[in-house]
Amino acid sequence: MNSAVRRFTLFFFSLATLASCEDPSDIGLDLQDDNEIGAFYTELAVNSGTVLKPDSVLSFKQQPLPVGGYQDATLGNVKATAFTEVGLSGLDVKFGDNPVADSIVLSLDYTTDIYANNTVPLTLNIHRLTEGFQDKASYFTNSSLNYDSDVLGTVTFDPKVLRTKKTDQDSIAPVNIKLDIALANEILAQSGKEPLKDQFKFVQFFKGIAIVPTQQSPREIFALNTGSNRTKLTLYYKNGTEKKDYTFTMSGSNVRNFSNITANRSGTVLENLSNYEFLPSTATGGETYVQAGTQLFTKLTIPELANFKAENGDSVVINRAELVVPIKSGSIATLSAPQQLAIYETNNSNRILYTSKGEAKTVPADNPSFMDVYTFPTRLEFKKKSDTEGNYTVNLTAYVQAILRGDKPNDGLLITPAKYVGNTSGGGTIANESIPKRAILSNTAEKGVKLRIYYSKLK
Repeated sequence: MNSAVRRFTLFFFSLATLASCEDPSDIGLDLQDDNEIGAFYTELAVNSGTVLKPDSVLSFKQQPLPVGGYQDATLGNVKATAFTEVGLSGLDVKFGDNPVADSIVLSLDYTTDIYANNTVPLTLNIHRLTEGFQDKASYFTNSSLNYDSDVLGTVTFDPKVLRTKKTDQDSIAPVNIKLDIALANEILAQSGKEPLKDQFKFVQFFKGIAIVPTQQSPREIFALNTGSNRTKLTLYYKNGTEKKDYTFTMSGSNVRNFSNITANRSGTVLENLSNYEFLPSTATGGETYVQAGTQLFTKLTIPELANFKAENGDSVVINRAELVVPIKSGSIATLSAPQQLAIYETNNSNRILYTSKGEAKTVPADNPSFMDVYTFPTRLEFKKKSDTEGNYTVNLTAYVQAILRGDKPNDGLLITPAKYVGNTSGGGTIANESIPKRAILSNTAEKGVKLRIYYSKLK
């Protein structure tokens, strides 16, 4: 029996053994190309822990804006409040000779990405800002603006995804909030005057609004779509018997907004977690955590790669290396898992590493040519297996090969929810996930994080 046949026979029986105890999709075979299957297979354990980064997350003009909140016994309760300006639809606005206000209505359009969908309705209060946006300021998830304690309007509703039969697509119905008629009268009184000359003067007169969930612990977050023409402020009035209306926009380059996100971790395992501290999964029952907007990361290290290299030497060729990160069973029952997790290089400081040009060192897509190019980032993709189970997976073949060659350090990775934005050149960028989605990751003996390697030997 020649060596090629022996390797194939060994690999065949290895697969048979694995298949007897695992679902084929769990061992990565669903991602294999026929010409990538090597003669050997191994699993390397991955160490994990939770890291809290103190850096602020940019929230200024992020799309969409989260509003609401959710309760989570594991990570603590989360609350999101939106702050936004309102935009004139033109210049030198006039409402006629004797305008009389009928009403003023705030309409909020939102995406179908509703998080922590719950049967408990969400109540929002609309307040007038007393502190305006600053031209040279940046706004983050921990930023806030002062607002009047008086309520302009309130609404209680249940954000819902609707299925449109005509188009067979998901949609939503914008929520309409009737505001205090005094605001309508105040705006009409400025007809043809300086505050309605342009946007700069208007925001000095009317600084904007805060959209505030009233419950101490809301149970639902919706994603406010400020870019939609259905998100607007409409002033209804009459000139004589003629009914008219004027629409103020909530989008455009001259309208500023952001969301403030807070997390109350009192009574959770993360209550005393310090900035950049590594909290190992062995101290949290085999769990680690990621959450967008609050800077919760999971750090992964693969110390067994050093032993793998020592045992196999320079003759090993990685046919495929797949990182598999399972979620905790049942943890997605009410809070769905983020679809994607960004992957960043790190070291003992537990910080994201950056290039000399200020680029975050994301783990690149599986191509040897991209190892030092950070405009082709890869990411962990969530694969839901059932209503209670699922894994994050990513192909790290070229990256692992680079570590074994000594071209990349084996210092660890940081993962957190994010969005991948592709471009026409085939590359892309990793953008912030604006909605504070979370995932509870499992790293126990029964259900652990693994690096699954299919490899060949040249000698």
